[in-house]
Amino acid sequence: SPPGQGCVSLKARQGDKMRERIPRNNTAMIVVAWMVITASLLSCSAFAKESETLKIVNWNVLCGFNHKKSVKQGAKWIKKQAADVVALQELNGHTQAELEEVAAEWGHDHAAILKKGGFPVGLTSSQPIEVIELRVKGFHHGYLHCKTHGIHFFVVHFWPGKYWEADWILDKAAPLVERGEKVIILGDFNGNSRKDEDFLITNATLRKRDYTVVDKVEVKGFVDIVHKHDPKAKISQPSPITIPRWTKDMEELQLKRYRIDFVFADRTFAKNSHSGTISLAREIETISDHYPVIVEFAETKHNKPKTGDDR
Repeated sequence: SPPGQGCVSLKARQGDKMRERIPRNNTAMIVVAWMVITASLLSCSAFAKESETLKIVNWNVLCGFNHKKSVKQGAKWIKKQAADVVALQELNGHTQAELEEVAAEWGHDHAAILKKGGFPVGLTSSQPIEVIELRVKGFHHGYLHCKTHGIHFFVVHFWPGKYWEADWILDKAAPLVERGEKVIILGDFNGNSRKDEDFLITNATLRKRDYTVVDKVEVKGFVDIVHKHDPKAKISQPSPITIPRWTKDMEELQLKRYRIDFVFADRTFAKNSHSGTISLAREIETISDHYPVIVEFAETKHNKPKTGDDR
């Protein structure tokens, strides 16, 4: 035979034997392999992170929603916001049971109120609330420290000139931030931000400017979420509902308008914020003398794998 022919014949015969071992139709094997890979990927994705929006509303509601005359209107407005957490100041006339009842109107099954009587602060949430501290003693109004959605909330209503109230809150918050916890301080600060100074000098000529409380909060690394995202939002109080009891007319009102309601987040968590503003909706003006602060954060969740018991 010609040179190399024997080798070619041998290789050909070996190739024929290999082909005999391999099924002629590989479709079934490919499908099975693909199903195994897909199932594996789905199993891993059960633990994957999902990013959702966490929406928070902070609002001083003027003595329990305009002395309880506008509770239904206030609840209706909050419901439209579809917020995950709502912080309220001046819940005058509301008990724990009454706050739970009104919170249900905007879809929250969980609520906590600071105290009976006076000017209580409160918190409602779409998730369970862990009440960590209810403090009234030594404070003019007091504060509420709760944890929900994995975040520590300090709901405050500071009294003008009692600067040590802010120091107390910041001392409570500091070890939490050091441990890597998420912390938000929000409420009626009864004080101003230096970031609003130009606006205040030009417009709020009937107001005294006091930056002490906000300075204290910012020097500790907390971030003003509204200013971060909407630096033109300079007004949170008062609304025309103050006419004529506290304000003579609209002309005087314009000279009193300023921002004293804030949502502050620790520096690390503030990086997750993606919006912040103050609603000046006309309907607010028949409910409260303050305008609500609205902020949003990207909330990262870890899904748990589903089991056969899940329904």
